[in-house]
Amino acid sequence: QIKQRLLDLEEQNRKLQQELLEERKNTNFTQTYPKGWERIRNLIQSNPGAARLYSVLSEHIDGNCGAVVADQQFLADQLSVT
Repeated sequence: QIKQRLLDLEEQNRKLQQELLEERKNTNFTQTYPKGWERIRNLIQSNPGAARLYSVLSEHIDGNCGAVVADQQFLADQLSVT
């Protein structure tokens, strides 16, 4: 029974390692749907400054929770504004 438990734990560990490898494959990756591209194009045309801000926020979004934490100075530096 102990041997079986050890085999089970080894299999569980192997699966976890494989999952971690799969998760790492999509790091630094963002996805936009066709409707999103349409909205981005409209935003670029109607309000280029907002589009620039949107792109900075999109670049820095946390993939786990969908949040962005940034102070005003960081955003100003990223957008080259004062």
